[in-house]
Amino acid sequence: MMRKIPGTAVLTLLSTIFAMLLLEFSVRIIIGVPQKEVLPVARVKADPDMGWVMLPLDEHYSYENFIKLNSLGFRGPEVPAGNDNEYRTLIIGDSHVYGQGVADDELMTTILQEKLDQSGTPCSHTVINMGVRAYSTNNEIALLRKVGLPLDPDHVIVFFFINDFNQVNIASRYKRFSGYDWYAFDFSNKPTDEIVQRWKLLQLARSSAALMLIYDIYNGWASKDNSMNKILDGRTDDALQGKFDVTNGLLEEFRSLSDLHGFRLTLAVVPVAAQINNEYQKQLYQTTLESYANKVHLDYLDLLPAFRKYYEQHNHLPVIAFDGHYDADGHRVMADSVFNHLKEITEDCK
Repeated sequence: MMRKIPGTAVLTLLSTIFAMLLLEFSVRIIIGVPQKEVLPVARVKADPDMGWVMLPLDEHYSYENFIKLNSLGFRGPEVPAGNDNEYRTLIIGDSHVYGQGVADDELMTTILQEKLDQSGTPCSHTVINMGVRAYSTNNEIALLRKVGLPLDPDHVIVFFFINDFNQVNIASRYKRFSGYDWYAFDFSNKPTDEIVQRWKLLQLARSSAALMLIYDIYNGWASKDNSMNKILDGRTDDALQGKFDVTNGLLEEFRSLSDLHGFRLTLAVVPVAAQINNEYQKQLYQTTLESYANKVHLDYLDLLPAFRKYYEQHNHLPVIAFDGHYDADGHRVMADSVFNHLKEITEDCK
């Protein structure tokens, strides 16, 4: 004989379900809906100089955006042969340049190319996206030496994000994956059926906005003393100063390559989303980089004012929900800011 479930237990269960649904609905309205991950994900292969590179002509998804890389292994169209009337700009950076979560026509480099094409300058413009997910400054200078310089750039713009103060151990990364023909960051390995199944289960959890919010709150608490949060709070120590010094040295290397090969060089600093609608007193992130840029006579572009202007106008952070990367609006903000800056520092194409 089946026992009846007490009415209070039923009410408690229904109340709990209702509360969870209400929380989920509220988070989706206030923060947004988690983006859906789609297979296949981007593939990379080990490289002794840069640690890893994306596969040429690779086809993959960034969330639900289909991407096909060009023959150099970057986003964007094929790079044309150079000509005397061309002004060629390389955009180097990490996933903010690669364009995590945005479509090809929404990319900052795509928009910048369109704006330059319509600018009426006497020469043709070619903007080349050289963004690679998880690259840091030392990966990027190796990329410039090995891949960028042979493209004969007139201008190189290095996009810097706050986690670029943490340099990658290139030799260790290469050693770990040198035996693979390719692997995927999203799996931290070359995927097997078992790895893919675990990944799919994780995506089910990721589809809940409430769970993602809880995870972000916990992660924020657990990482409150990491280097990024120390920098934002204006806290320094010997370890952090060491990271600053290494970054300064790498900027000097960029400057030396610029002088040696005759291209213009700009350092563009991408803000942390939290800086857009919050005031951090010391602004240690931007002021440190600006002082280093001035020290080595490096053109400097702070993108934070442009993002704050956007926020004042729209009362909205142009950020992918539960991701931290900038969305299509954020890429347009960056493109507009870079375009306006280029007009200020160049009187003509050359």
